[in-house]
Amino acid sequence: MPIAITHTPHSSISTFPPPFPNSSALRPNSFLKFHTSSSLSSGASTFFNKTLPFPNPNSGGFLRRRSPLRRASLRASATAATDYYSTLKVGRNATLQEIKASYRKLARKYHPDLNKGPGAEEKFKEISAAYEVLSDDEKRSLYDRFGEAGLQGENGGSSNYSQGVDPSVIFDAFFGGSDGLFGGMGEQGGINFNFRNRGNQALDIRYDLYMSFEEAIFGGQKEIEVPCSETCDKCDGTGAKSSSSIKSCTACGGRGGVVKSERTPFGVMSQVSTCLKCGGDGKIVTDHCQSCGGSGQVQSKRNMKIVIPPGVSDGATMQIQGEGNLDKKRGIAGDLYLVVHVNKKHGIWRDGLHLYSKINIDYTEAILGTVIK
Repeated sequence: MPIAITHTPHSSISTFPPPFPNSSALRPNSFLKFHTSSSLSSGASTFFNKTLPFPNPNSGGFLRRRSPLRRASLRASATAATDYYSTLKVGRNATLQEIKASYRKLARKYHPDLNKGPGAEEKFKEISAAYEVLSDDEKRSLYDRFGEAGLQGENGGSSNYSQGVDPSVIFDAFFGGSDGLFGGMGEQGGINFNFRNRGNQALDIRYDLYMSFEEAIFGGQKEIEVPCSETCDKCDGTGAKSSSSIKSCTACGGRGGVVKSERTPFGVMSQVSTCLKCGGDGKIVTDHCQSCGGSGQVQSKRNMKIVIPPGVSDGATMQIQGEGNLDKKRGIAGDLYLVVHVNKKHGIWRDGLHLYSKINIDYTEAILGTVIK
């Protein structure tokens, strides 16, 4: 099935003219005069010259006309407070371990990458805000004594503490990044150390796409063969000959990092570094897979049919999501980036959406006209 790519040329960007026809319009008096005399109707001009009375609260103004239902809803929204214990579904006497266990369970359930249902993202933010408070002894003490009002100083005086919370930061600190969501908890307070660079950018593919001048102008379909790396089917991406060949690293306990603590005049300082024995993976492979040599990836080629949009320019980059290298173990795929190279056309050059050509004619042809092929 052809993959359609949307391309927007740079010439589609429009600029706005200056707001007033002359420099005198920049003065405040000219501003009102310009709009009331030229742009606005006579009724609108009357509105600018008329003084609007401010309603008296004691004479049936805006407040007296507000319905009882409206007043009740305003009072309810003003007095409603978030119960962080109910959000995390724990009791007020819950221990830190119970709070962490409940947060882990709810974060898995409502994480936006796993739950695409309506309201899941907002629920995830509420859970993260509750955990950020209840997992900190000082903040929890303030919340237990004064409610959310006691946390205003923690967030610049904001009445809603969750506005100052970045859910992704809390999630990454607890799970050790998005990959930790699918793994087990480490032994250091629930944090799963994972130091190996597992960014999705490593899965992206760059492909240089060469096309003729006509293909760039009119567009069309083009079949390409993209070199890529895929997960080894024999070892399922583990790089091991069998599951018994995978051992937990004894140096870091399978966490991928080691913690070194040192007592200083300012307190105990802890430093986390990558485990040198396992390279941050937390696992040691004793017998490597013969098909992939222990890398977990094999080289392959993928045949694709792409749709070239009309008017694509030389040097443009087109992105096709999900068509990069596949990481079967993590269940994700990178993106394919097509870098366009347009062959030159003799006698014709292009500037944006315009084509230009230079020809030589004699004096007679210039006067009488002619047709040149």
